Amino acid sequence: MSILDKNIQALLSGVNEPLGNKLLNFIQNKTCSRFNIDENLNIYDKTHNVFMYENLEEEINFFYQSILEKTHRYPFICIYGIGNALLIKNLSKHYKHLFVFESEIELFILALSTIDLSEELCSGKIYLVDIEEERVDIQLLILFDMKDMFEYLSLYEMFVNNVYCKKFYEDIWHKADELCEKNIKVVIRNLNSSLCIGFECYSHLLQNIPSMLESIPFQRILSQRKNKFENAIVVSAGPSLTKQLPLLKAYQDKAVIFCADGALSMLEKEGIVPDYVTNLDFTDLAMKFFQNKENKTSLNVLSCATHLSLVHFLDNKSVVLRDDP
Repeated sequence: MSILDKNIQALLSGVNEPLGNKLLNFIQNKTCSRFNIDENLNIYDKTHNVFMYENLEEEINFFYQSILEKTHRYPFICIYGIGNALLIKNLSKHYKHLFVFESEIELFILALSTIDLSEELCSGKIYLVDIEEERVDIQLLILFDMKDMFEYLSLYEMFVNNVYCKKFYEDIWHKADELCEKNIKVVIRNLNSSLCIGFECYSHLLQNIPSMLESIPFQRILSQRKNKFENAIVVSAGPSLTKQLPLLKAYQDKAVIFCADGALSMLEKEGIVPDYVTNLDFTDLAMKFFQNKENKTSLNVLSCATHLSLVHFLDNKSVVLRDDP
C-alpha cells in the first residue's frame, strides 16, 4: 500500500471521510496540473513559476522553531498550509492536536503522497481541514467543542506554514482564521444572546481554574452528603418569601436548605442558616448578598463563571464546573 493510500484510508476510517472521498475522487479522475514535487520534497507552483521553499531545510527549521517558541506547552495549534507535510509531521510531536487548514486539493495529494501521517490522523493528533468543504463549520464546531479543547480556546492563533503561503495565500489564510474565530465564538457563548457576556463568562472560567482546584471538590460533597436528609427545601427570592420564613425557621433542622444568593440576607435576618448557597452570576453585583462574614456554616456553591471578586471573597466554597454559567 502506498503512502497516499495509507493516509486516505486513515481519513476514511472515520477521521475525515469527506476529505478522504474527495481525495479518492481526485486521483481517480484528475491529475495534479498546477503543482508538482521534486526529489528534495520541494513543491513547484506552475501558476506563479516559483518553488514553495527557497531553502527548504532552513525555512522549515525556522518556522518549526518560531512556532514552538510561541506555543510552549500549548495543547493544540492551528496552522494554514500543509506544505510538503514535513513541518506538520515534526510539529505534531509537541501537541495533543494539530489542525492543518488547506484550500488546494493538489497540495493535500502531494503532501499525503510524500509523508506518512496515517498514525497521527487515526489518533486525532493531526486533523486536516479542507476549508473548501461545505460543512467545514460543522467540523470546526465539533473539533473546538471537544472536552480537551474548550478550556484552551483562548490560546487560539492561526500560524502559517511558510513564506510562500504568506505571499500567495494571504486572503485564504485570513479566511481560515476568520472561520476559526467565528466558530470559537459559537462554542464559548452561553444561552445569552450577547457574545460579550459569553466571552466574559469564558474569561471567568479560565481565571477561576486555580480556585476550582483549591476549593472543596463537588464530587466529594456529593459522595459524603448524599442521602443524609430525607427532605430538602429550595429557597429563592421573591415577594412571597417573607410569609414563608416563620414556617421555614421552624423546620430548618428537619431538612437540608438550598438557598439562592438573592434570598440569603432575608434568611439571615430571621436566624435561618441555609446548608447551601448557590451563585450563578458573572457580575460582581452579587457581592452585596454575602456581606455577613459571621456565617461560616453555609457552603457556597459557585458556578465556574462566578465573578472573581466573589470567588476570592468567600472562604467556604465549592467552585463547580458547569456547561453554562
